[in-house]
Amino acid sequence: MSKERRVFTELEGDIDCLSVEHFQEVLQAIVGCSAFGRREEWVVWFEYLLPRLVPRCNERMVSWLLEEVCTAFLVVDLGREDGSETEVYRANVLNTLGLALMSPDRWDKGNVVLGKILHPSNRNPARIWGWFDVSGDLAASLVLCLRLIQKKDIAGWVESIFAIRCPYWRAQILTWYVGAKPLLTGKVAFPSDFVSVSPRIEWSWSHAISGNQGGRVVTSSLFPPGNLDQFKTSVETQLKLINLEEWQKGILEVEALQNEVGALIRGFETR
Repeated sequence: MSKERRVFTELEGDIDCLSVEHFQEVLQAIVGCSAFGRREEWVVWFEYLLPRLVPRCNERMVSWLLEEVCTAFLVVDLGREDGSETEVYRANVLNTLGLALMSPDRWDKGNVVLGKILHPSNRNPARIWGWFDVSGDLAASLVLCLRLIQKKDIAGWVESIFAIRCPYWRAQILTWYVGAKPLLTGKVAFPSDFVSVSPRIEWSWSHAISGNQGGRVVTSSLFPPGNLDQFKTSVETQLKLINLEEWQKGILEVEALQNEVGALIRGFETR
C-alpha cells in the first residue's frame, strides 16, 4: 500500500543470523497479504522458510515465534484453492511445527520449564504472569494440530494432552477448555472471532485467520469434517476420567496459579 514495495532481499542470504523480530515481521507481511487474496510468491517463500523456522520457534520477541509461524501456515493453508497440499506435507507439518511446543528444552521431567514455554515471566510492574488467559504458543498449537491431525488419531492425541501432570500445563488446558467453548459448540468458526472470547484463546495475528481472503470466501470450515466432533467427544471422555479434585489441588498449590486463575479452577465443571 506504500509507494515503494518492501522486498526482504536478506532472506536470500544466511537467514540463520537474522533475528526473531525480523522473522516475525516477514511472517506478519505474509499473513497481511490475506487481505488482498492469495499471492503465490508469499506461499513459496513461506514454504521455504517453514523448515528453517521450526527450530527457532522457542524464541520470542513480545510473542513466541511459534505463534506467527502457526498463523502464517493457517492463512496459507486455508487459502489453497486447488488442494495442492499433500497428506505427506500436512503430516510433516504436524510432526514438526505441531510438535514444536514439546521440544525437550521446554520440559524437565514432565514439567514445563518456566520462561521457555507458556507465559514466559512476570517481569512487569504488577508482577502478573497472565495465567488467567491461555498462552499464545499453546493456543496456536492446539488449533494447528486440530486442523492437521487425522480423525482416527484424535483420541490418542487428546489422551496425551491430559496425561501431562504439570500444574501449569493442567491449569492452561482447563482455561483453554473454558475459553474454547464457543469454538467447540460452533458459535465461533475461525480465530478471527476469538477476540471476543474469554478467557482469551487468541495468539499473535490470529485475528487474520478467517474463511475470507481478498474479499471472498475461500473456505467455510477451519477443521476437516468430523475432527471437531471427535475432539469434543475425546475431551469429554478425558474429563470424566481425570481426578478433578487432584488436578485442582495441584494447581492451587502454586501461588501464581492460585492468585491469577484460582476462581476458574475452583469453579471448573467437567460438563
